Amino acid sequence: MTAGTRVVFLTHGGPAIGLGHVARCLSLARALAADGARVVFLVGQEARVTAAIEAGGFDAVETDWESAGAAACDLVAALRPEALVVDSYAVSGALLDLLRPLVGQLVAIDDLADRPLPVHTVVNGGIDAEHLEYRGGLPETAYLLGPRYALVDPAYAAAPERRTRAAVERVLVTVGGGSHPAALRAVVQAGLSLGTAAIDVAVGPFADEGATEAVEGPRVVLHRGVWKLRSLMLAADVASSGAGMTLYELAATATPIVCLTMAPNQRPNAAAFERAGAALAAGPAGHPDLSATVARHLGCLAADAALRERLGAAGRRLVDGQGASRVARELASMPSPRR
Repeated sequence: MTAGTRVVFLTHGGPAIGLGHVARCLSLARALAADGARVVFLVGQEARVTAAIEAGGFDAVETDWESAGAAACDLVAALRPEALVVDSYAVSGALLDLLRPLVGQLVAIDDLADRPLPVHTVVNGGIDAEHLEYRGGLPETAYLLGPRYALVDPAYAAAPERRTRAAVERVLVTVGGGSHPAALRAVVQAGLSLGTAAIDVAVGPFADEGATEAVEGPRVVLHRGVWKLRSLMLAADVASSGAGMTLYELAATATPIVCLTMAPNQRPNAAAFERAGAALAAGPAGHPDLSATVARHLGCLAADAALRERLGAAGRRLVDGQGASRVARELASMPSPRR
């Protein structure tokens, strides 16, 4: 890819699936735009997702591609991009076969390896990506796998300025961009068990109003619709988070993490981060003992500053914040297949 290259992203988000797909696409889009690419997003018909993309500085076109793949093909054909980046579990191998002749380079961002991906490049920045068995690719498919390709915003490449305090004074709570009121209440309650610590609660655009009202209190600071969390992460002594893309952002900021799984596809992330000594895993969001488990892990971190330092350092070793820039460079260096 060279300066002026047109790149289209096909993705989606919403109350059920959150904003993880959109977040990693935006991270790669920023890295590509920094090298001069012209970026356009094709998204599902969800106004809050469109607003988030436009706030990030990119154009977004709403389409019903999730229910009618032909709509995506028609729009891609009209835009004539040199590259198309697809990030959605809803995109089948059959749809990819239809899209591939329309572009010079077809890229899939994927962390499941559960379906054929007949594309030119597969990107999976997951910590466990290299252990997955991808099938149904093309003979020339390239695979960019592992946390060195984690698609966090390029701003996370800056070395985190972090000082480990003797006591935990601030706890960051975020359970993803979707609507998870029960998990949010449980984790905030766990944070409040730490005596006098202030609880910063970051909620996405799909958070239920009633759920956020239920977590308000004298030590709780609510941050609504905040897209970039890096400053909140650096201010936090510990964090409790879902095990999606926010987990990788927290790791890049060397934040000690208690993670919970908001969906089945997050379980490998949580387990692998715990094995690597980069997080404490609290189990699934729907578990009845979630609040008690998170409180126990937060208590361990609060009582042990050295443990906090070890977890933070291990996270930063895993995720150095340069993954999106690496992917952008790799894509630029690959010859574009003929249409």
